[in-house]
Amino acid sequence: MTGLATHIPASDGHSALEDAASVLFLAPSISSQEDEVCTSLLRSDDAAQENLLWVSYTKSPDAQLRRWREHGHGQPANLGIVSVGESTRSAAASAGGGGSTAGPVESVASPNDLTGLGIRLNEYLHRWDGNDCQTRVCFDSLTAMLQYVDIETAYEFLHILTGRLYGVDAVAHFHMDPSAHDEQTVERIASLCDAVVDITGDDRVVRSR
Repeated sequence: MTGLATHIPASDGHSALEDAASVLFLAPSISSQEDEVCTSLLRSDDAAQENLLWVSYTKSPDAQLRRWREHGHGQPANLGIVSVGESTRSAAASAGGGGSTAGPVESVASPNDLTGLGIRLNEYLHRWDGNDCQTRVCFDSLTAMLQYVDIETAYEFLHILTGRLYGVDAVAHFHMDPSAHDEQTVERIASLCDAVVDITGDDRVVRSR
């Protein structure tokens, strides 16, 4: 991705990404900053006006909700989790009290079943369509997904998904560990996104189109 590279301090949150509907989030698999930055990309000024949706290959539903409780601010209007490669869990999925509801955690048993994953995501987006809340999505992670499908299959799926997310005015970020992929693969995925947030070095760097 070509474009402006901006160094942003930790306190800046996601203000440098106001116009980005899709963000590629580059972070090492083990990073002390990952949880904080991920949560900052999910939250807006008013959590009560948000629908939060996680696609989770690498963390359990409980771990995703724990990350939000530790780093998020406020109770979202609605929560949803699509757990890939794990059994369905009953979800009184709540971020720590209040009235947020998510219904059952949705499950996709096979990590290479992108058709099933797309269906589960569409179910959440359809359920929340028209509720006047901003939908924010965390996809964790593309590195895990690319262990099960090739780059062409992943690219086609993400092209359709980002189009669907644009269509409902959702904001999404996609985790990826750049050390696990060649530069061509990272740039291919980046071409689908409005911006890249990179925390693999000492600074947080944003690249936008």
